[in-house]
Amino acid sequence: MKLLKKVQPIEVKRCFIVSDFISQQKYAKRQMARLTPAQYKARVAKAKSIILALPEVMLDMILKGEWKRRFVAYNASDWYIAEMTTDELGVWKSAGGLPLPWTRDSLATTGNFVREALEKNPKKLKHRSFTAIPGIIKTALPVVLKEKYLLPIAFKSGTGTKGRKGLKLMKGDLDDGCMRSVALAASGKTKIKVYFGIPKKKGSK
Repeated sequence: MKLLKKVQPIEVKRCFIVSDFISQQKYAKRQMARLTPAQYKARVAKAKSIILALPEVMLDMILKGEWKRRFVAYNASDWYIAEMTTDELGVWKSAGGLPLPWTRDSLATTGNFVREALEKNPKKLKHRSFTAIPGIIKTALPVVLKEKYLLPIAFKSGTGTKGRKGLKLMKGDLDDGCMRSVALAASGKTKIKVYFGIPKKKGSK
């Protein structure tokens, strides 16, 4: 893991709410695979134009209203842009409806399971993972690789929102962007950039 740059919490909040806004746009989940890269890029631009105009107090209100655990965890962490290997990260338990055994180990392992399923038996992918991962691979990878407001969000292992409770300890626990991360890993990426949260030291603001 390499910490590249310290960032303010507002950047992480923007990232989470931008990606959520994109996924909640009409038909986004069902038609992801039908979009062209240009259409997906336009969706990202629309989300950014709306969300980046909001002050942090509004972002906090959105988080506190719908995702209180994230509101608390995001504000309780120091944040960095980090480069991490897929062996150092783990996805949320059963992220996107993936089989639990696929998510017990590293993101790299999860990506291998998904790659094999896409090649041999796509029906093994259930619920959100069935549409999201193939759609991201087909449509969104160039944007996901370059757009800072689509970086996955991760916490130091065992902290933050603790989405891997009971699973193998990794250096980082993915909190948001699991489907994007799995798509990158399944596509052969071994290093990805993430927003990485480390609990603030007691007494720090």
